[in-house]
Amino acid sequence: MSDSGFRLERVREPELVFANDGRAKDPRAGLLKYGPCPRATGVEHEVVNVGIVGDSRSISMMESLLRDMRTGVPSKKNRQRWKPDFPGLGSNSELRFDYQTLEKWKGRIQSSDIGDIGEIRDRSHRTETAFNHIKYQIQRVCKQTPPPDIVFVVIPERVVEYCSDPDTDTNEIRTKDGNFRSRIKIVGMQEKPTQLMTPKALRGGNDVQERSEMAWNIAVGMLYKAREGRPWKLADLRSRTCYAGISFYQERSDDPETRAAIAQVFIDDGRNFVIEGGAVEDIATEERQTHISYTDAKRLVENILEEYGNQRDEMPRRLVLHKSSNFLEDETRGFSDGASDVKTKEFITVRKRHPLRLFGQGDNPPLRGTLAIPPEEREYYLYTTGFVPEQSVYNNPGTPKPLVLRPHPEYFSGDYHRICEEILKFTKLDWNSSDFCKRLPVTIGIADAVSEILAEPAASEVNLQTHYYYYM
Repeated sequence: MSDSGFRLERVREPELVFANDGRAKDPRAGLLKYGPCPRATGVEHEVVNVGIVGDSRSISMMESLLRDMRTGVPSKKNRQRWKPDFPGLGSNSELRFDYQTLEKWKGRIQSSDIGDIGEIRDRSHRTETAFNHIKYQIQRVCKQTPPPDIVFVVIPERVVEYCSDPDTDTNEIRTKDGNFRSRIKIVGMQEKPTQLMTPKALRGGNDVQERSEMAWNIAVGMLYKAREGRPWKLADLRSRTCYAGISFYQERSDDPETRAAIAQVFIDDGRNFVIEGGAVEDIATEERQTHISYTDAKRLVENILEEYGNQRDEMPRRLVLHKSSNFLEDETRGFSDGASDVKTKEFITVRKRHPLRLFGQGDNPPLRGTLAIPPEEREYYLYTTGFVPEQSVYNNPGTPKPLVLRPHPEYFSGDYHRICEEILKFTKLDWNSSDFCKRLPVTIGIADAVSEILAEPAASEVNLQTHYYYYM
């Protein structure tokens, strides 16, 4: 207890489940010791069929990385537990999978075609032409028999040079009408999951991710996307509970005020899916954050529960909603009425910023999992980053900042420890990475990646997938 009246507690570090019910707190340590969760078919060793789209040079660079991954990639910091060597792939690998790539799964964009792109004066036209070449090759590769399980799209260096936005220093390819990466992801939704790679990342250097780190993250992503399953699961998720993170985005349309809703939904057996909620009415246009009407809120939750029922053949006993804005009265009633048959409902605002800072003794910051509880207990301050005892490291820049968790006064069981424990668990379910954890729970944290894709005009023209691995 401090002089300010704050209480400090620590939420225990969640465990993850791997093959044969092996348990560990660190994803990499668990994969190395137990191997990834097996597919439902029980296959002990898997082979991922890999397609690659790019020009001859970029395809060669990707093949070189995959060959390195097969033999193993040493870490520059392998004396530290949190930076283990990448162990390699193959029949003897702890990761229990290998890859194969065939010539028919390689979509080569000709050098002459890229040269023609460079001759086009208008950048938007150059970008559109480059996109059409890549789209054609993805579709051609995925029409092979059998098709690949995953397609790496390696943007050719000259395409980046010709098409990236000259007003930024990020080499990002986008125009006023759309985002290059998002459009490729939409193509993949109609074919196979994609993974975009840049020539800069494959070349390596001081300003990009270390090669062993890249190998770890690519391997986890390959497992998730190719097998349509999870490399690890959370231990002890409460049964018959539906968790959903709700967020909003602005559609790229003729009406810049158009808003739409999405929900990232997780169920107790570890499966997750994306619900696209369609256009919504913003009832708080004076605020920076979107709030939706009673009708839209009710419809969105009904859609969430319908999909939950499709996945589980039963309705949940408990519904937990995470949202980055406060729950206004109309939308709260809509969320509640949409879940009228659910016994327990808990609505939690999760905010990223607060001026509160805790400073540990000595050089180390507060422990991950530290929970600061103010006297009035209307909100709680949870450190999802900080010093990690399991790794003996604080692996983030700057001073760690807590998340602000604000339960709705009416829709809250009063068990703040359970709410904080669940938030901490969901910081460990981003299968786009092998990191120990993320700062944000995936119910909130993956919203930006999904929204960027759904905001594309082309998204309204296709049958959108519900599985997150098509978006990451």
